[in-house]
This record gives sequence, structure tokens and C-alpha cells, in this order.
Amino acid sequence: MSVIIKEVKSKADLKQFVKFYSKLYKYNKEVAFPLHMDELKTLSPNNPALNFCHFKCWLAYKGDIIVGRIAAIINPGEQKVTNSRIARFGWYDFIDDYKVSSVLMETACQWLKQQGTCQVHGPMGFTDMDRQGLLIEGHHLAGTMATNYNFAYYQLHLEKLKFAKSTDWVEFLIYPDKKVTQRIGKLAQRCQQMHQLTSLKFSSRKLLKARAKEIFQLINDSYSDLYGYIPLNKEQIDYYTTNYLSFVNLKLISVITNEANKIIGVGISMPSFTNALQKAKGKLSPVTLFNLFKSLKTNNCADLYLIAIDRAYQGKGVNSIIMNDITTGAMEIGVKKAETNIELEDNEHVQKMWRFFNGEQHKRRRCYIKEL
Repeated sequence: MSVIIKEVKSKADLKQFVKFYSKLYKYNKEVAFPLHMDELKTLSPNNPALNFCHFKCWLAYKGDIIVGRIAAIINPGEQKVTNSRIARFGWYDFIDDYKVSSVLMETACQWLKQQGTCQVHGPMGFTDMDRQGLLIEGHHLAGTMATNYNFAYYQLHLEKLKFAKSTDWVEFLIYPDKKVTQRIGKLAQRCQQMHQLTSLKFSSRKLLKARAKEIFQLINDSYSDLYGYIPLNKEQIDYYTTNYLSFVNLKLISVITNEANKIIGVGISMPSFTNALQKAKGKLSPVTLFNLFKSLKTNNCADLYLIAIDRAYQGKGVNSIIMNDITTGAMEIGVKKAETNIELEDNEHVQKMWRFFNGEQHKRRRCYIKEL
């Protein structure tokens, strides 16, 4: 049967585009399904990234059945930072049929070439805050809310399409305990005294959000050299403040200031929502909300989202204060293990933090690239 490609043009098309992932992985036990509501928000004009990014989405059909999807993205900010005519692909999912995956990718690449781009890499979203990277190790393990899950055959299809490795991200599973927490606590106390630093304690999310601009500016500054990172503008910072900082557990947040009350370090982690998202399968219902809020308050697993440290304070032990705050808070809500978010395979500064813990590097994700 031939493969028919249709561009996503209407709201109804976009809903089909978003729901295809849940249908493709319906019987998979490892996926932490993205909520359809969140995916629609990301792909709609409500997302401030779309004020400057150009993108198109397509669906692949066999008869009346959707068998694949893809998005092609041009971020002018990325082209400016990298001084190249590079583009991105994302939301690339398909049945195990090379005819489907190849026609989808050919369609996306043809449009990108028409826009004057010379390279494409991915899977990536509009910004570094979106899910990125193709899972190539750890398919037998449960996913997290912040990461993609994909079948192992995706890698074979991309490499058959002549995509090559651009970079890898790795993830770690770590096990905090009282002994480790005590050791990190001593290091943290020494660092605070030596550099006159303070770990802020927020009594409400409102107070945390009041310093969100400073937090995201620090992230922009400290992440500027990382692969694929594009600085967030004011509208994006406001968007992520509302959509992320409104739902954190304050015990799992660390914000460090110097003697001038300037934020010089931040760590953001969340209780794992994997179990709740697996049950929801993309649908937001009263039961889903109950499970999400239950996960927020009591959990045996945490997801470590990001750590950012002012360049002037890097290598001075600030990470020990951040980890002390987060591990102490994590143990208070019953956390026994934690998964790190994706980190570049050559990011030794971050990976050195995990040496204090029992754990393992358990997942790997790849960004692929191809000349057009």
C-alpha cells in the first residue's frame, strides 16, 4: 500500500498529530506519555518560540490509518548562534516500515531545502526546554516526563537514511542515602562559609517565581556553550515560569545567592511523574490530576532537571550546596533513587557530581545530523 503524506493545517489535524504517539505506544510499558494538552500548547501559537521559529508538520497515511509523523523546524536564533543554515527535525515517530520513515523525512528535508537550510539535526524541539535526543540505550527502562521514549528500530531507520551522530547525551540513575547526604552536607557548609553564600528557602511558589527572571538569566548565561542551546527571551521566560515553576515541589528546588543577593546557582528537580503519565496515556482527567498531585507530594523517585552555576563560581563547590539541598528535600518526601536529566557525554563538570553516589549511567540519547 502506498504512503500518503498530508501537511498538518487545521486544529483537527494537529490533534491527530499529537495523539498518534499515544496510539503508536499504546501497549508499551516504558513510555511516560506526554499529556496531549501540553503537546498541543507547545505546537500552537501560545508557545512564544513560534513567534520567531518557522515550522511545518506532516502526517503519513496508509489508507485511512495514520502511520507516522514529523515536524521540521527552523530556529533563526540557532542559525545566528552557530553561524550556519541549520534546521531541526522533531516529533518523528513511525511504524517499523522504512517506506514510511523515509517518505516523511524526505518531505521534511525538501521543505527545509526550499527555505535555504543546508543541514538538519535532531530529534529536537523548538528550544532546549523541549524533549530532545533519540534513545539508543535503555529501551527496557521507564521514561521520564522530560525525555522522549522511542522504539529501538528508530535508530536503524535514521542510519539507513544516512544520518550520522552529532552528539550524545547520557543519563544516570543514582541512589542518595544518609551517609552520602552527610558527606555532601559538610562540603556544602564549608563552601557556604568560604564564599559567603546563602541557600534560599522559599515558603511559596509565588516567592520563587518572583526571582524567575534571574534564574532563567543564569541558565541562559551558563548554558550558552552547550550543544543546541538558544538563549530564552523574555516571553519564553514568562511562559516557562508559568508552565513549570507553578508546579514544583519547593523541597526539590535549590537557589543559591552571594553576599550581594545575586543568584549564582540553581538546581531544579521534580518528583517523578512517570507512573501517573503511564496511566494517563496522554489524557488529562480528574484521575490523572489526582495521580499527578499525589506524585508531587510523596514519591520514591525524583527527576533531576537542571543545574546552572554562574561562571565566576564554577569549580568552587557550589554544586555541593545545590545537591545537599535537593537530596535533603528528596529524602524528606521518600525518594530512594533519582534520574538525571540528559547531559552531554563530554560534560565532565556535571558528571563529577554523581561520583558521591551509588549509581550507574543507564541511558543514552543521540542527536543525528545530515547535510541537505
